[in-house]
Amino acid sequence: MPIYACRTIAPSGALKERKIEAASELGARELLQGEGELVVQLRELTISAETRAVVTGGKRPPIDELASTIRQMSILVRAGVPLVEGLRSLAEQAKSDTLRVCLGQIAADVSQGAALSDAFAAYPNVFPVLAAEMAKIAEAGGSLAEAMARLAKHLETGADIRRKVRGALAYPIVVVCISVVTVLVMVTFILPRFMKLFTSMGAKVPWTTKALMATSHILVERWYLFVAGVALVVYYFRRFARSPSGKRKLDSLALKLPLIGDVVSKIVVSRVLASMATLLSSGVPMVQALETSASAADNEVIREALLTARKHVAEGRETSQALKASGIFPSLVVQMVASGEKTGELPTMLDHVCELYNQETDAKVKSLTSVIEPILIVLLGIVVGFIAISVIVPIYSLVGAVK
Repeated sequence: MPIYACRTIAPSGALKERKIEAASELGARELLQGEGELVVQLRELTISAETRAVVTGGKRPPIDELASTIRQMSILVRAGVPLVEGLRSLAEQAKSDTLRVCLGQIAADVSQGAALSDAFAAYPNVFPVLAAEMAKIAEAGGSLAEAMARLAKHLETGADIRRKVRGALAYPIVVVCISVVTVLVMVTFILPRFMKLFTSMGAKVPWTTKALMATSHILVERWYLFVAGVALVVYYFRRFARSPSGKRKLDSLALKLPLIGDVVSKIVVSRVLASMATLLSSGVPMVQALETSASAADNEVIREALLTARKHVAEGRETSQALKASGIFPSLVVQMVASGEKTGELPTMLDHVCELYNQETDAKVKSLTSVIEPILIVLLGIVVGFIAISVIVPIYSLVGAVK
């Protein structure tokens, strides 16, 4: 089906630019109007099949590579390299196929007179909303090199946090995987031999051994039921997680979970505040900064709180009071925002809070790892102990009978 580039006004009054797939121009208009959006501009695009696949749902490139690409774009523009030439050069160097195709199409669009902000907005699955906003700021009279440098710094900070979290969770994940494989090997290969011995010799087995025998029988003789059950659980969980209500419930649960809830909250809030600081330092109004940062939250609870705060700010309330009324943001954030509003240094205050939260997140992730490790060891000991008791008790019963 054809792909249309559209510019619309959302029910909130915000101007949106994106690409959609529809059977005809009339179908595209009906689709947009059905979402409550007022169509300002609509035009059909002629793009390759490869680009079409990216527009309609290509795989998002790694955040590290995207941040590096934006940083290189900033350097090339600052060095005086023409934007189109720089985009084509970056496309040739891209490791991700999705990013390579996107940059090539963006270079073609810009060479034909399209704005860079519109080109970024056309690929929301590749470039964050903040990228289009920063490009739009540069087009309004700012420096594109500086705007891209700020965007690159924002992306690099987020990538660094993700890298630290993944590094801290690597050891627990490896321990869990090895434990699961070990237990499966014992239950499916080793225990059946003992079970045959116990059955042939008429040994008295406790309920723990019977439970283990039933589990072993299912995994060995009815393994397809186990695989089907796991597949169904994964399928329905992913379906639930992708639904709007399911995603909101999971996001809310993530903020309330013991041990990791505080870490998740700080990571999300830090990402939002960093986005706000980047936009405000570039001269974006607070109402627009709140709306754009809401899309960067990647958490429905925080996103809704930001959109509610945006509505209150648009009605004339102070940002600190609007954030406080949501009940989501910590008192430190509210106090720093209030101080920034009084002194006129709000972007600087937000940067300080982000730096503080990043340090606290790093420390909490390390402490969380030190807490998870002994818990995993204890759980593994319980499982191994259960298996050992289930095997040893019948053996003692056999030895007693022989005596």
